[in-house]
Amino acid sequence: MQLQMMMMWVPFVFTLSVLTYASIFDLKKRAVSNWVWLFAYPTGCIMTLAGLAVSLLDVSTIVVSLGVSVFLGFILFCSNFYGCSDVKALVFIGLTVPTIPITLNSPLRISALPIVLVIFCISAILILIWPLSIFILNLKDRLLKRQIMFEGIQLTLRQKIWLLFTSRRIPLNKLGTLKYFPSETVVTPKETDDKPTRKMLRFVKAEVNLQKYIDNLQEHSELYQNGVLASPTIPTTCFLTVALTILPLWNLFF
Repeated sequence: MQLQMMMMWVPFVFTLSVLTYASIFDLKKRAVSNWVWLFAYPTGCIMTLAGLAVSLLDVSTIVVSLGVSVFLGFILFCSNFYGCSDVKALVFIGLTVPTIPITLNSPLRISALPIVLVIFCISAILILIWPLSIFILNLKDRLLKRQIMFEGIQLTLRQKIWLLFTSRRIPLNKLGTLKYFPSETVVTPKETDDKPTRKMLRFVKAEVNLQKYIDNLQEHSELYQNGVLASPTIPTTCFLTVALTILPLWNLFF
């Protein structure tokens, strides 16, 4: 029994360790080295096959878990919500954690669902909560620092509400050093003599040449003497890691 328990928990701990390392790497570099996955995937396959060999896992559970993770990853990547590293992390979870280890001598109550789907849903909830913290920081700046967030840019009410929950005003010279994506761009009319104007950037892909956007803004630095609107970002890999971490605690609270 102890050997079975260990064989159930080792893949989970290994997966969590890999995702933690990948998250730290992603936070610092905004990319995860392929060497991480070249080590993680073969090792994860061996662990999953070992679980299958000793009847801790069954083929249908593995196929469903891996299939759901690949399907979700493909849809999210094609929709530009996930980058390559995020998809690799999600599929890796589907491969190595097709089922959750026994918690407190009882099976997880949500074990009927593909675990990777549960982890994805938890991470999505965490991602949706993140804008609330941005809004609170913006509200604090407005009330305590009297900072005018939208000075120098024409926006509709809907755009202002969106930016309040997704963006912060930061100095232009810090845009490259902080982990922010620009929330605005510069429009330069080619057929008229109108001056360049600031415009809201509606959507930035998960994988993008950030330096290209920064260079465009710096070419018109005169427009950003009071700061630039930019979105503070946390890689999706981090949210997946947190979701995987809290999943075994489910039985303790529900």
